[in-house]
Amino acid sequence: MRVFALGVVVSLVPVAARAEGPSSAAAAPASTTTTTAPASTGATAAAGADVGGVARYVDEGVLLEALEVLLRPAADAARIAIVVDDADVVRRTSLERALVRVLRERQRADIVTPALVRARVGALATDPGALNGAGLAADHVIAASVVDAADRAVLQLKLLSTEHGDVVGAGEVELAARAGASTARTLSVEIACADIAEVVAEAIEGGGVAVTNHRIGVAPLQAAGAAKDARLDRFLQGELTQALRARGFLVVERAELGRAMEQLTLQELTGTERVAELGQLLGAQSLVVGSVSDAGDHYVVNARVVGVEGGVVLGAASATVKREGVVEMAAVETRTPSEAALRSAVAPGWGQAYNGEGMKALLFGVSTYGALASTAALAGTAVWKGQLYELVRPKDDLTPEEAGRLTVTLREESNVLWTTTAVFGVLSASLWSLGVADALVSVPGDG
Repeated sequence: MRVFALGVVVSLVPVAARAEGPSSAAAAPASTTTTTAPASTGATAAAGADVGGVARYVDEGVLLEALEVLLRPAADAARIAIVVDDADVVRRTSLERALVRVLRERQRADIVTPALVRARVGALATDPGALNGAGLAADHVIAASVVDAADRAVLQLKLLSTEHGDVVGAGEVELAARAGASTARTLSVEIACADIAEVVAEAIEGGGVAVTNHRIGVAPLQAAGAAKDARLDRFLQGELTQALRARGFLVVERAELGRAMEQLTLQELTGTERVAELGQLLGAQSLVVGSVSDAGDHYVVNARVVGVEGGVVLGAASATVKREGVVEMAAVETRTPSEAALRSAVAPGWGQAYNGEGMKALLFGVSTYGALASTAALAGTAVWKGQLYELVRPKDDLTPEEAGRLTVTLREESNVLWTTTAVFGVLSASLWSLGVADALVSVPGDG
Protein backbone atom coordinates (compact mmCIF):
# COMPACT_ATOMS: atom_id res chain seq x y z
CA MET A 1 0.00 0.00 0.00
CA ARG A 2 1.27 3.42 -0.90
CA VAL A 3 0.83 6.18 1.69
CA PHE A 4 2.28 9.59 0.99
CA ALA A 5 1.25 12.81 2.73
CA LEU A 6 0.30 15.48 0.22
CA GLY A 7 -2.12 17.83 1.90
CA VAL A 8 -5.40 16.92 0.22
CA VAL A 9 -8.70 18.62 0.92
CA VAL A 10 -11.79 16.85 -0.39
CA SER A 11 -15.23 18.42 -0.58
CA LEU A 12 -18.30 16.30 -1.13
CA VAL A 13 -21.66 17.28 -2.53
CA PRO A 14 -24.68 15.41 -1.11
CA VAL A 15 -25.37 12.16 -2.87
CA ALA A 16 -28.71 11.73 -4.55
CA ALA A 17 -30.96 8.84 -3.63
CA ARG A 18 -31.15 5.86 -5.96
CA ALA A 19 -34.53 5.28 -7.52
CA GLU A 20 -34.56 1.54 -6.94
CA GLY A 21 -34.31 1.86 -3.15
CA PRO A 22 -37.30 1.81 -0.81
CA SER A 23 -39.00 5.15 -0.39
CA SER A 24 -38.33 5.19 3.31
CA ALA A 25 -34.62 5.13 2.65
CA ALA A 26 -34.52 7.27 -0.45
CA ALA A 27 -33.66 10.44 1.37
CA ALA A 28 -30.96 8.95 3.52
CA PRO A 29 -28.02 9.16 1.11
CA ALA A 30 -28.79 12.79 0.34
CA SER A 31 -28.00 13.72 3.91
CA THR A 32 -25.04 11.48 4.58
CA THR A 33 -22.31 14.01 3.96
CA THR A 34 -19.87 15.47 6.42
CA THR A 35 -19.50 19.08 7.53
CA THR A 36 -17.10 21.04 9.68
CA ALA A 37 -19.94 23.03 11.20
CA PRO A 38 -20.72 22.47 14.89
CA ALA A 39 -23.61 20.15 15.51
CA SER A 40 -27.03 21.51 16.25
CA THR A 41 -30.33 19.73 16.66
CA GLY A 42 -32.02 19.15 13.35
CA ALA A 43 -29.03 20.27 11.32
CA THR A 44 -28.63 18.91 7.83
CA ALA A 45 -25.51 17.99 5.93
CA ALA A 46 -23.97 20.87 4.09
CA ALA A 47 -23.10 20.69 0.43
CA GLY A 48 -19.44 20.92 -0.35
CA ALA A 49 -18.45 19.70 3.10
CA ASP A 50 -14.73 19.48 3.78
CA VAL A 51 -13.67 15.87 4.34
CA GLY A 52 -10.10 16.98 4.89
CA GLY A 53 -11.42 18.68 8.01
CA VAL A 54 -14.13 16.19 8.86
CA ALA A 55 -16.31 17.11 11.81
CA ARG A 56 -15.49 14.70 14.61
CA TYR A 57 -17.76 14.24 17.59
CA VAL A 58 -15.94 11.36 19.20
CA ASP A 59 -12.35 10.37 19.86
CA GLU A 60 -11.89 7.24 17.75
CA GLY A 61 -9.33 5.85 20.17
CA VAL A 62 -11.87 6.06 23.00
CA LEU A 63 -14.55 4.64 20.68
CA LEU A 64 -12.29 1.70 19.83
CA GLU A 65 -11.77 0.90 23.51
CA ALA A 66 -15.52 1.01 24.14
CA LEU A 67 -16.22 -1.25 21.15
CA GLU A 68 -13.62 -3.79 22.23
CA VAL A 69 -15.34 -4.07 25.61
CA LEU A 70 -18.77 -4.14 23.97
CA LEU A 71 -17.83 -6.98 21.61
CA ARG A 72 -16.17 -9.27 24.16
CA PRO A 73 -19.35 -11.30 24.73
CA ALA A 74 -19.56 -11.79 20.94
CA ALA A 75 -16.01 -12.79 20.06
CA ASP A 76 -17.39 -15.10 17.38
CA ALA A 77 -19.44 -12.38 15.67
CA ALA A 78 -19.24 -12.82 11.90
CA ARG A 79 -21.50 -10.08 10.57
CA ILE A 80 -22.43 -6.95 12.49
CA ALA A 81 -25.06 -4.42 11.48
CA ILE A 82 -24.69 -0.82 12.66
CA VAL A 83 -27.59 1.46 13.56
CA VAL A 84 -27.25 5.01 14.88
CA ASP A 85 -30.24 6.95 16.21
CA ASP A 86 -29.72 10.72 16.32
CA ALA A 87 -32.00 13.54 15.18
CA ASP A 88 -28.95 15.59 14.21
CA VAL A 89 -28.21 14.26 10.71
CA VAL A 90 -24.71 15.77 10.58
CA ARG A 91 -23.68 14.23 13.88
CA ARG A 92 -25.36 10.94 13.03
CA THR A 93 -23.42 10.71 9.77
CA SER A 94 -20.14 11.50 11.49
CA LEU A 95 -20.77 8.88 14.18
CA GLU A 96 -21.84 6.28 11.62
CA ARG A 97 -18.64 6.77 9.67
CA ALA A 98 -16.55 6.62 12.83
CA LEU A 99 -18.17 3.32 13.85
CA VAL A 100 -17.76 1.81 10.38
CA ARG A 101 -14.18 3.02 10.09
CA VAL A 102 -13.09 1.71 13.50
CA LEU A 103 -14.76 -1.67 13.05
CA ARG A 104 -13.54 -2.14 9.48
CA GLU A 105 -9.95 -1.13 10.29
CA ARG A 106 -9.91 -3.60 13.15
CA GLN A 107 -11.39 -6.24 10.78
CA ARG A 108 -13.41 -7.73 13.57
CA ALA A 109 -16.21 -8.86 11.30
CA ASP A 110 -18.10 -8.21 8.12
CA ILE A 111 -19.92 -4.89 8.48
CA VAL A 112 -23.45 -4.06 7.37
CA THR A 113 -23.38 -0.27 7.02
CA PRO A 114 -26.09 1.99 8.45
CA ALA A 115 -27.01 3.16 4.94
CA LEU A 116 -27.75 -0.41 3.84
CA VAL A 117 -29.66 -1.14 7.04
CA ARG A 118 -31.85 1.96 6.59
CA ALA A 119 -32.52 1.12 2.97
CA ARG A 120 -33.51 -2.48 3.66
CA VAL A 121 -35.46 -2.26 6.93
CA GLY A 122 -35.97 1.42 7.74
CA ALA A 123 -37.37 1.97 11.23
CA LEU A 124 -37.13 -1.74 12.06
CA ALA A 125 -33.35 -1.58 12.14
CA THR A 126 -32.99 -3.31 15.51
CA ASP A 127 -35.62 -5.96 14.84
CA PRO A 128 -33.76 -9.29 14.34
CA GLY A 129 -36.55 -10.72 12.24
CA ALA A 130 -36.57 -7.67 9.96
CA LEU A 131 -32.79 -7.75 9.55
CA ASN A 132 -32.70 -11.40 8.58
CA GLY A 133 -35.85 -11.11 6.52
CA ALA A 134 -34.21 -8.33 4.51
CA GLY A 135 -31.35 -10.63 3.59
CA LEU A 136 -28.74 -8.83 5.71
CA ALA A 137 -27.87 -12.02 7.63
CA ALA A 138 -26.36 -10.12 10.55
CA ASP A 139 -25.75 -12.16 13.69
CA HIS A 140 -25.33 -9.06 15.87
CA VAL A 141 -26.43 -5.42 15.84
CA ILE A 142 -24.63 -2.46 17.36
CA ALA A 143 -27.44 -0.06 18.24
CA ALA A 144 -26.09 3.38 19.06
CA SER A 145 -28.17 6.33 20.22
CA VAL A 146 -27.23 9.85 21.27
CA VAL A 147 -28.56 11.22 24.52
CA ASP A 148 -28.25 15.01 24.82
CA ALA A 149 -28.12 16.67 28.23
CA ALA A 150 -27.68 20.27 29.19
CA ASP A 151 -23.91 20.08 29.49
CA ARG A 152 -22.98 16.89 27.68
CA ALA A 153 -23.90 14.37 25.01
CA VAL A 154 -23.39 10.63 25.34
CA LEU A 155 -23.33 7.90 22.69
CA GLN A 156 -25.02 4.89 24.24
CA LEU A 157 -24.03 1.56 22.72
CA LYS A 158 -25.88 -1.75 22.86
CA LEU A 159 -24.89 -5.05 21.32
CA LEU A 160 -27.89 -7.17 20.32
CA SER A 161 -27.96 -10.80 19.27
CA THR A 162 -30.23 -11.28 16.26
CA GLU A 163 -30.68 -14.94 17.15
CA HIS A 164 -32.53 -14.27 20.40
CA GLY A 165 -32.98 -10.49 20.39
CA ASP A 166 -31.09 -10.25 23.69
CA VAL A 167 -28.83 -7.39 24.74
CA VAL A 168 -25.45 -9.05 25.23
CA GLY A 169 -23.37 -5.95 25.86
CA ALA A 170 -23.68 -2.26 26.66
CA GLY A 171 -21.50 0.79 27.06
CA GLU A 172 -21.29 4.48 26.40
CA VAL A 173 -18.89 7.08 25.05
CA GLU A 174 -18.95 10.75 25.90
CA LEU A 175 -19.16 13.01 22.85
CA ALA A 176 -17.52 16.36 22.31
CA ALA A 177 -19.72 19.33 23.13
CA ARG A 178 -18.82 20.79 19.75
CA ALA A 179 -17.56 19.01 16.66
CA GLY A 180 -13.81 19.11 16.30
CA ALA A 181 -11.96 19.23 12.99
CA SER A 182 -10.16 16.13 11.93
CA THR A 183 -6.66 15.67 13.31
CA ALA A 184 -5.71 14.40 9.86
CA ARG A 185 -6.32 17.61 7.96
CA THR A 186 -3.38 16.80 5.71
CA LEU A 187 -4.47 13.59 4.03
CA SER A 188 -2.78 11.26 1.63
CA VAL A 189 -4.31 10.86 -1.81
CA GLU A 190 -5.03 7.27 -0.83
CA ILE A 191 -7.09 8.35 2.18
CA ALA A 192 -8.85 11.09 0.21
CA CYS A 193 -9.87 8.59 -2.47
CA ALA A 194 -11.00 6.18 0.25
CA ASP A 195 -13.25 8.94 1.65
CA ILE A 196 -14.75 9.49 -1.79
CA ALA A 197 -15.25 5.74 -2.16
CA GLU A 198 -17.04 5.66 1.20
CA VAL A 199 -19.47 8.37 0.10
CA VAL A 200 -20.10 6.49 -3.14
CA ALA A 201 -20.77 3.39 -1.06
CA GLU A 202 -23.25 5.30 1.08
CA ALA A 203 -25.11 6.36 -2.05
CA ILE A 204 -25.27 2.84 -3.46
CA GLU A 205 -26.14 1.13 -0.19
CA GLY A 206 -28.66 3.85 0.53
CA GLY A 207 -30.57 2.43 -2.42
CA GLY A 208 -30.62 -1.00 -0.81
CA VAL A 209 -27.81 -2.50 -2.93
CA ALA A 210 -24.70 -3.93 -1.28
CA VAL A 211 -21.51 -2.63 -2.89
CA THR A 212 -20.32 -6.20 -3.32
CA ASN A 213 -23.12 -6.60 -5.86
CA HIS A 214 -22.52 -3.28 -7.62
CA ARG A 215 -20.27 -2.98 -10.67
CA ILE A 216 -18.66 0.42 -11.14
CA GLY A 217 -16.05 1.92 -13.44
CA VAL A 218 -13.81 4.97 -13.25
CA ALA A 219 -13.45 6.78 -16.59
CA PRO A 220 -10.24 8.69 -17.40
CA LEU A 221 -10.48 12.17 -15.97
CA GLN A 222 -10.47 15.16 -18.30
CA ALA A 223 -7.22 17.11 -17.93
CA ALA A 224 -5.45 20.05 -19.50
CA GLY A 225 -2.25 22.02 -19.09
CA ALA A 226 0.11 21.09 -16.29
CA ALA A 227 -2.30 18.52 -14.89
CA LYS A 228 -2.27 16.62 -18.16
CA ASP A 229 1.50 16.99 -18.50
CA ALA A 230 1.88 15.48 -15.02
CA ARG A 231 -0.55 12.70 -16.01
CA LEU A 232 -2.69 13.30 -12.95
CA ASP A 233 -5.76 12.24 -14.91
CA ARG A 234 -4.52 8.66 -15.18
CA PHE A 235 -2.94 8.67 -11.72
CA LEU A 236 -6.13 9.75 -9.94
CA GLN A 237 -8.19 7.39 -12.07
CA GLY A 238 -5.99 4.57 -10.77
CA GLU A 239 -6.18 5.74 -7.15
CA LEU A 240 -9.98 5.98 -7.26
CA THR A 241 -10.17 2.56 -8.90
CA GLN A 242 -8.10 1.04 -6.10
CA ALA A 243 -10.13 2.80 -3.40
CA LEU A 244 -13.43 1.53 -4.80
CA ARG A 245 -12.05 -1.99 -5.12
CA ALA A 246 -10.79 -1.88 -1.53
CA ARG A 247 -14.26 -0.72 -0.42
CA GLY A 248 -15.74 -3.90 -1.89
CA PHE A 249 -17.12 -2.72 -5.23
CA LEU A 250 -16.96 -4.86 -8.34
CA VAL A 251 -14.67 -2.56 -10.29
CA VAL A 252 -14.26 -2.56 -14.06
CA GLU A 253 -10.60 -3.06 -14.95
CA ARG A 254 -9.00 -0.03 -16.58
CA ALA A 255 -7.85 -2.06 -19.57
CA GLU A 256 -11.41 -3.31 -20.14
CA LEU A 257 -12.79 0.21 -19.83
CA GLY A 258 -10.16 1.49 -22.26
CA ARG A 259 -11.12 -1.11 -24.86
CA ALA A 260 -14.80 -0.23 -24.49
CA MET A 261 -14.06 3.49 -24.95
CA GLU A 262 -12.05 2.70 -28.07
CA GLN A 263 -14.96 0.67 -29.39
CA LEU A 264 -17.23 3.69 -28.88
CA THR A 265 -14.51 6.05 -30.23
CA LEU A 266 -14.48 7.98 -26.95
CA GLN A 267 -11.33 9.87 -25.98
CA GLU A 268 -12.74 10.99 -22.64
CA LEU A 269 -16.03 11.03 -20.77
CA THR A 270 -16.90 14.43 -19.32
CA GLY A 271 -20.70 14.42 -19.28
CA THR A 272 -23.55 12.00 -18.77
CA GLU A 273 -24.58 11.74 -22.42
CA ARG A 274 -22.84 8.45 -23.24
CA VAL A 275 -22.58 6.98 -19.76
CA ALA A 276 -25.52 4.67 -20.38
CA GLU A 277 -24.00 3.39 -23.62
CA LEU A 278 -20.59 2.79 -22.08
CA GLY A 279 -22.01 1.34 -18.87
CA GLN A 280 -24.16 -1.14 -20.73
CA LEU A 281 -21.20 -2.23 -22.82
CA LEU A 282 -19.22 -2.86 -19.62
CA GLY A 283 -22.08 -4.35 -17.65
CA ALA A 284 -21.63 -1.61 -15.02
CA GLN A 285 -24.34 0.03 -12.92
CA SER A 286 -22.50 3.34 -12.48
CA LEU A 287 -19.44 5.24 -13.66
CA VAL A 288 -17.24 7.87 -12.06
CA VAL A 289 -16.43 10.76 -14.43
CA GLY A 290 -14.62 14.02 -13.76
CA SER A 291 -11.71 16.33 -14.39
CA VAL A 292 -8.44 17.58 -12.93
CA SER A 293 -7.17 21.09 -13.58
CA ASP A 294 -4.22 23.31 -12.72
CA ALA A 295 -4.91 25.99 -10.10
CA GLY A 296 -1.60 27.63 -9.32
CA ASP A 297 0.12 25.89 -6.42
CA HIS A 298 -2.38 23.04 -6.42
CA TYR A 299 -4.64 20.95 -8.60
CA VAL A 300 -8.43 20.77 -8.42
CA VAL A 301 -10.13 17.42 -8.97
CA ASN A 302 -13.85 17.21 -9.69
CA ALA A 303 -15.68 13.89 -9.85
CA ARG A 304 -19.26 12.77 -10.35
CA VAL A 305 -20.86 9.39 -9.85
CA VAL A 306 -23.37 8.75 -12.62
CA GLY A 307 -25.90 5.94 -12.68
CA VAL A 308 -25.99 4.07 -15.96
CA GLU A 309 -29.76 3.77 -15.87
CA GLY A 310 -31.08 7.17 -16.86
CA GLY A 311 -27.72 8.94 -16.53
CA VAL A 312 -28.67 10.26 -13.08
CA VAL A 313 -25.90 11.97 -11.10
CA LEU A 314 -25.81 10.15 -7.77
CA GLY A 315 -23.20 12.38 -6.19
CA ALA A 316 -20.25 14.68 -6.76
CA ALA A 317 -16.93 15.36 -5.13
CA SER A 318 -14.09 17.84 -5.43
CA ALA A 319 -10.54 17.69 -4.12
CA THR A 320 -7.70 20.17 -3.85
CA VAL A 321 -4.31 18.50 -4.17
CA LYS A 322 -0.99 20.24 -3.52
CA ARG A 323 1.63 19.92 -6.24
CA GLU A 324 4.35 18.79 -3.88
CA GLY A 325 4.80 15.05 -3.96
CA VAL A 326 1.78 14.13 -6.05
CA VAL A 327 3.44 14.98 -9.37
CA GLU A 328 6.41 12.77 -8.57
CA MET A 329 4.14 9.96 -7.45
CA ALA A 330 2.03 10.31 -10.58
CA ALA A 331 5.15 10.03 -12.74
CA VAL A 332 5.92 6.69 -11.10
CA GLU A 333 2.37 5.35 -11.07
CA THR A 334 1.52 6.26 -14.67
CA ARG A 335 4.44 4.65 -16.44
CA THR A 336 3.48 3.50 -19.91
CA PRO A 337 4.78 0.55 -21.95
CA SER A 338 5.69 2.76 -24.90
CA GLU A 339 7.79 5.08 -22.73
CA ALA A 340 9.55 2.12 -21.12
CA ALA A 341 10.27 0.55 -24.52
CA LEU A 342 11.56 3.85 -25.91
CA ARG A 343 13.96 4.21 -23.01
CA SER A 344 15.31 0.71 -23.51
CA ALA A 345 15.66 1.40 -27.23
CA VAL A 346 17.81 4.45 -26.41
CA ALA A 347 19.88 2.82 -23.66
CA PRO A 348 19.79 -0.86 -22.61
CA GLY A 349 18.43 -1.25 -19.08
CA TRP A 350 16.93 2.25 -18.93
CA GLY A 351 13.42 0.92 -19.54
CA GLN A 352 13.77 -1.60 -16.72
CA ALA A 353 15.01 1.14 -14.39
CA TYR A 354 12.00 3.24 -15.45
CA ASN A 355 9.77 0.30 -14.50
CA GLY A 356 11.42 0.10 -11.08
CA GLU A 357 13.19 -3.20 -11.78
CA GLY A 358 16.72 -2.49 -10.64
CA MET A 359 18.14 -6.01 -10.93
CA LYS A 360 16.79 -6.47 -14.44
CA ALA A 361 18.11 -3.05 -15.41
CA LEU A 362 21.56 -4.11 -14.19
CA LEU A 363 21.32 -7.46 -15.97
CA PHE A 364 20.25 -6.01 -19.32
CA GLY A 365 22.67 -3.10 -19.04
CA VAL A 366 25.74 -5.17 -18.22
CA SER A 367 25.00 -7.98 -20.70
CA THR A 368 24.06 -5.72 -23.61
CA TYR A 369 26.86 -3.23 -23.11
CA GLY A 370 29.26 -6.12 -22.57
CA ALA A 371 28.21 -7.68 -25.86
CA LEU A 372 28.50 -4.30 -27.62
CA ALA A 373 31.95 -3.72 -26.17
CA SER A 374 33.06 -7.20 -27.26
CA THR A 375 31.67 -6.59 -30.74
CA ALA A 376 33.56 -3.31 -31.02
CA ALA A 377 36.79 -4.88 -29.74
CA LEU A 378 36.54 -7.82 -32.16
CA ALA A 379 35.77 -5.52 -35.08
CA GLY A 380 38.75 -3.32 -34.23
CA THR A 381 41.08 -6.33 -34.04
CA ALA A 382 39.73 -7.63 -37.37
CA VAL A 383 40.40 -4.26 -39.01
CA TRP A 384 43.92 -4.21 -37.57
CA LYS A 385 44.61 -7.71 -38.88
CA GLY A 386 43.29 -6.66 -42.28
CA GLN A 387 45.61 -3.68 -42.38
CA LEU A 388 48.60 -5.89 -41.48
CA TYR A 389 47.59 -8.26 -44.26
CA GLU A 390 47.65 -5.38 -46.75
CA LEU A 391 51.13 -4.28 -45.59
CA VAL A 392 52.88 -7.63 -45.92
CA ARG A 393 55.53 -7.51 -48.67
CA PRO A 394 58.73 -9.51 -49.31
CA LYS A 395 61.60 -7.65 -47.65
CA ASP A 396 65.25 -8.20 -46.77
CA ASP A 397 64.24 -10.05 -43.61
CA LEU A 398 61.14 -11.71 -45.16
CA THR A 399 61.38 -14.14 -48.07
CA PRO A 400 58.52 -14.49 -50.58
CA GLU A 401 57.60 -17.88 -49.08
CA GLU A 402 57.48 -16.45 -45.56
CA ALA A 403 55.47 -13.44 -46.76
CA GLY A 404 52.96 -15.80 -48.41
CA ARG A 405 52.53 -17.87 -45.28
CA LEU A 406 52.09 -14.70 -43.17
CA THR A 407 49.42 -13.28 -45.50
CA VAL A 408 47.48 -16.56 -45.34
CA THR A 409 47.65 -16.54 -41.54
CA LEU A 410 46.56 -12.89 -41.29
CA ARG A 411 43.72 -13.44 -43.76
CA GLU A 412 42.43 -16.45 -41.82
CA GLU A 413 42.67 -14.62 -38.50
CA SER A 414 40.86 -11.62 -39.98
CA ASN A 415 38.08 -13.84 -41.34
CA VAL A 416 37.65 -15.57 -37.98
CA LEU A 417 37.54 -12.22 -36.20
CA TRP A 418 34.94 -10.86 -38.61
CA THR A 419 32.82 -13.99 -38.17
CA THR A 420 33.07 -13.71 -34.38
CA THR A 421 32.26 -9.99 -34.65
CA ALA A 422 29.11 -10.85 -36.58
CA VAL A 423 28.10 -13.40 -33.93
CA PHE A 424 28.59 -10.90 -31.12
CA GLY A 425 26.80 -8.27 -33.18
CA VAL A 426 23.76 -10.52 -33.50
CA LEU A 427 23.99 -11.29 -29.77
CA SER A 428 24.13 -7.56 -28.95
CA ALA A 429 21.13 -6.82 -31.17
CA SER A 430 19.21 -9.74 -29.64
CA LEU A 431 19.92 -8.62 -26.08
CA TRP A 432 18.99 -5.03 -26.92
CA SER A 433 15.75 -6.13 -28.60
CA LEU A 434 14.96 -8.45 -25.71
CA GLY A 435 15.46 -5.55 -23.32
CA VAL A 436 13.04 -3.38 -25.32
CA ALA A 437 10.44 -6.16 -25.38
CA ASP A 438 10.85 -6.83 -21.66
CA ALA A 439 10.45 -3.13 -20.84
CA LEU A 440 7.33 -3.05 -23.00
CA VAL A 441 5.58 -5.91 -21.18
CA SER A 442 6.93 -5.34 -17.67
CA VAL A 443 5.34 -1.99 -16.86
CA PRO A 444 3.42 -2.51 -13.59
CA GLY A 445 -0.29 -2.93 -14.28
CA ASP A 446 -2.58 -0.17 -13.03
CA GLY A 447 -5.77 -2.15 -12.71
